[in-house]
Amino acid sequence: MSRLAAGLILLLAALLQVTLAPRLELAGAFPNLVLLLVAGWTLVRGAGGGIRWAVAGGLLLDLVAPGPLGVHALALAAAAYATGFLQRSFEVDPVLLPAVSGALATVVYNLVLIAIFQLLGNPVAFLPALQAWVAPSALYDAALIPVVVLLLRRLDRALPEPVAIEW
Repeated sequence: MSRLAAGLILLLAALLQVTLAPRLELAGAFPNLVLLLVAGWTLVRGAGGGIRWAVAGGLLLDLVAPGPLGVHALALAAAAYATGFLQRSFEVDPVLLPAVSGALATVVYNLVLIAIFQLLGNPVAFLPALQAWVAPSALYDAALIPVVVLLLRRLDRALPEPVAIEW
């Protein structure tokens, strides 16, 4: 997939994340679209591709969401790494691996965000945040990610790779 197509997909996801996604709330959680794309792309193309999407998507999300620059990029990179580790460590199952990866990526992402906000002097009540925010988000993202992976696989096959020019 070309970098332009990937960038447009991530930009659209970041914009939808801060505008539309909060309206899709269910049990106190809403889908994290950029995280779903990052974890999905990691399952499609491996940890290297996922971490590149994490940094790009995280920076885009940092630009459109309130908070310090780089926070989401770091949290998404950690989530992509965890997803890649899970993918390499276990047998590939078309539904179970994406669902578990989506839940794990969501937990890692949110724990990194909580830790960063704690370090920056913005206290977060850890256990209530886990119960009211992280756990429902992990279940929501785990339910959505198999569809995201399927769509990303089809998109990856449909969009050709850019031709590298060697000098």
